[in-house]
Amino acid sequence: MLGKLIYDYLQKYSFPYPIDKKICSGWAKDLPSKGETILYTSCMYQTASLSEVYSKFIPYAEKLSPLSFLGRFIKPSKDEIERAYRILNKIAQLLKRNGINFAYLYEEEPYSGAILLELGYLDEFGQYAKSVYNFFKNKGIKRIITVDPHTHNALSRYNEFVEHFDLEIVSYLELVKDVKGVNREETFVIHDSCLYSRFLNLRDVYRDLINKSGIKIVEDELITGVDTSFCCGSPIKPINPDLSDKIAKARVEQLSKLSKNIIVVCPMCYANLSKYGNVKDWIEVVE
Repeated sequence: MLGKLIYDYLQKYSFPYPIDKKICSGWAKDLPSKGETILYTSCMYQTASLSEVYSKFIPYAEKLSPLSFLGRFIKPSKDEIERAYRILNKIAQLLKRNGINFAYLYEEEPYSGAILLELGYLDEFGQYAKSVYNFFKNKGIKRIITVDPHTHNALSRYNEFVEHFDLEIVSYLELVKDVKGVNREETFVIHDSCLYSRFLNLRDVYRDLINKSGIKIVEDELITGVDTSFCCGSPIKPINPDLSDKIAKARVEQLSKLSKNIIVVCPMCYANLSKYGNVKDWIEVVE
């Protein structure tokens, strides 16, 4: 029932829950709205902080669905949305600096469907993937630049459900070169995205960028190794918020043995870990 409810919301709002789409597009100024290459946010950075709020309502989602319109009044805090906008603008600036031209769909941008995939609602995900793919094709889009691991993973799985899938999916991490650390005196530890690190083959890409930036990184094979590091706990939050928080707290305690300064490469990791430690997105420590 939850999968169908989320799917219905996606069909109605192009998002897993009702939201003011201006929140998603408010970061972008003067970007073209049409082009074969788009920068695709899936509104992840903009709304990651709301996962805490909406996870509390999921057990009652079916009963509360008639009141779903009220979700439009739930917004990230001013500080949270300004931070998200700064990150997205810096990503856009880095892409431009590297000669990448792209458009942005503003309020027309659909959600990727990642939550359906990660909760195991594969039938609903497949149906939704087809509708999003057709939307992109009708827009003449050929190349999609993603900014987070959950979206990148979801789009990378579309070819399992969409016949003759022919869109190029690329992470901005693969297009950005030559960044410099803004604080080279302090030492940092990286919390890897499970998706980037273990499934999408992007672990070395962002680690090379960070290391070459001059930022000091400390490693421990038992804490930051590809096979030994563990999740931030965010993916399980919709089902078990308490367990999600316990995992996040344990992960921060583990990482803090190496450094009190934690770098993440995912907005959901930031949302779950930052409650327990000094966490920054890698984009916030480079220029």
